[in-house]
Amino acid sequence: MTASMTCKVAAHGQAGPGIFILELKAAALVSAAGPGQFVHLKTADGIDPLWRRPFSIHRVNRRRGTILLSYRRIGRGTSLLARRTAGDTIDLLGPLGRPFDLEGGFTTAVIAAGGLGAAPVPFLLDALRRKGRKAVVLWGVRSKTELYCLDALRGRYTSIHIATEDGTEGFRGRVTDLFGRLASEFASGSGFRGFACGPMPMLKALQPLAAASGFPWQASLEERMACGVGVCQGCVVRMKNRQYRTVCADGPVFDLAELDFHD
Repeated sequence: MTASMTCKVAAHGQAGPGIFILELKAAALVSAAGPGQFVHLKTADGIDPLWRRPFSIHRVNRRRGTILLSYRRIGRGTSLLARRTAGDTIDLLGPLGRPFDLEGGFTTAVIAAGGLGAAPVPFLLDALRRKGRKAVVLWGVRSKTELYCLDALRGRYTSIHIATEDGTEGFRGRVTDLFGRLASEFASGSGFRGFACGPMPMLKALQPLAAASGFPWQASLEERMACGVGVCQGCVVRMKNRQYRTVCADGPVFDLAELDFHD
């Protein structure tokens, strides 16, 4: 159930160069949210900036009744948000969007993430672990300095493979190159389900590789949005059937095979 609420900041800190983790007290949202959904929040009090900003739910803490958001400080809105401290209040709308579908008979999730597009992965992994499923995470970043949440990714049922474009950690190259290198491990397709999170160029490059894998893939899209509820039509994406869908209301999770990454 989507609702507008005012939440207190429980904790807020820097997790890497320009990368922050914001923890908000939101018990009602914790019980309603699913992995892949997002919240739309005001980064400052008043009407400047006017528009809310979308943030993927990074993780939930049921014991504390909190949600965690991860973000990079890149503009005025996130710079204002970075000033918030414990005890401050933040207005948000959520949970929004369609979450990942975790139903079905698969035993292992293959998760490909690019950059800060990895934001929803810890929440996804927590949900998979509760269902007793294994996961293989492939995460590509520009440099090892962007690896900000490895502790949240590690676990008994999870294996992690890192790709850095500058070669400072793990495989040298992009996450799609890494997936190509490891594709033979998923050759049978039986028991696997794919999940992708990241920028459009990464998802576009992944699409033909995912099609060749022999198992279905879901993709969480990143897109600028204004209203967050499908009214303004400002975050539409085109599907292969030539129809358009809004990322905020119809997504952000889509069938990767159905997306049309036209030039």
